Amino acid sequence: MAKFKGYVLQHGTSPVNGCPFVVIMTMDSGNTKTGNMCQVWILTENIHPVDAVNLGADDTVCGDCPHRKQSDGSRSCYVNVGQAPAAVWKSYKRGIYGKLSDLDLAVIKNRKIRWGAFGDPAMIDSTLVTIFNKHAAGHTGYTHQWRQPWAQWCKGVFQASCDSFADYLDASAHGWKTFAVVAKGKQSFSGKLCPATADNSQAQCITCSLCDGAKTDIFVEAHGSGGKYVTN
Repeated sequence: MAKFKGYVLQHGTSPVNGCPFVVIMTMDSGNTKTGNMCQVWILTENIHPVDAVNLGADDTVCGDCPHRKQSDGSRSCYVNVGQAPAAVWKSYKRGIYGKLSDLDLAVIKNRKIRWGAFGDPAMIDSTLVTIFNKHAAGHTGYTHQWRQPWAQWCKGVFQASCDSFADYLDASAHGWKTFAVVAKGKQSFSGKLCPATADNSQAQCITCSLCDGAKTDIFVEAHGSGGKYVTN
């Protein structure tokens, strides 16, 4: 069976607005924070990621995430969509990725998966996530859609993304493990600091895997180009 640099796992329709999206898993990563995990991207099917952000069409894959671009032009999301998401989308449009049927699940047996390198993994078919997690060595994932009825299958699978103490209390009361983003230099309202972001730490997501939706509450200080817009 031929090996590809990535695979198209799903063509879906967003529960948010009914628009099409595509789910792609890339097999190798140079991300120094996560380590070499399989990276899963949820991207608008027919709109370049940069255009989707600027047009507000990224709600197809990001739902009601508060880190999306706002009316004043600010955007607190740490992902630069003009880099990796754009490259993955362009590669998809060139047809270089394999199909789901081309993927031998044995290749992820000793691999860990990062669900949502861009996009919210709650959009993905739950059966697909379950099967892949069963075969993989571990996973991480986060969802801002934890209040939505259609995202309840994510409880125990992905962390509930929280942006305030009220979010944390609400998610915790409903049985979620949480992941909070706090303004740089401010005291956290939940959990323990992400080990991969601690000063002088050698930890990576691939060696940690606390953010699997089932273990504990985690927080991280706002980072990336949009971090300055996080003030909670």
